[in-house]
Amino acid sequence: DEAWMELMLSPYDYGKDALYDEATRSLMAKITFAHGGPDYDAKYPDGIPTSLDISLKGGGKISSGLVMYPSGHARNTSANLARILEHKNRLLGDLVFPDRPAVDGFVQRLVGMKSLS
Repeated sequence: DEAWMELMLSPYDYGKDALYDEATRSLMAKITFAHGGPDYDAKYPDGIPTSLDISLKGGGKISSGLVMYPSGHARNTSANLARILEHKNRLLGDLVFPDRPAVDGFVQRLVGMKSLS
């Protein structure tokens, strides 16, 4: 959960300056994407079938294996979804509200809607 929240992107991460940053471009040049094929297609939309392989300089490889419900997915049972969503709400709320108490107050009203009759 900590890594997921630390690496969570905000709208600022999609701006022109961020996307054309030299370090970002260097990292992007090392990434390739491949369609998972029919096995992955068959598992969607139940989950988000994904895998990640990292090729190391020495020839080794680190593989995630199939991930169906990544952290942040409603069906993930190992991540603290409430904590992740709290972090995301604050990340986005900080863009539009004047201070953290205003963000938290607004989010609490939204969260409280599920108990309204």
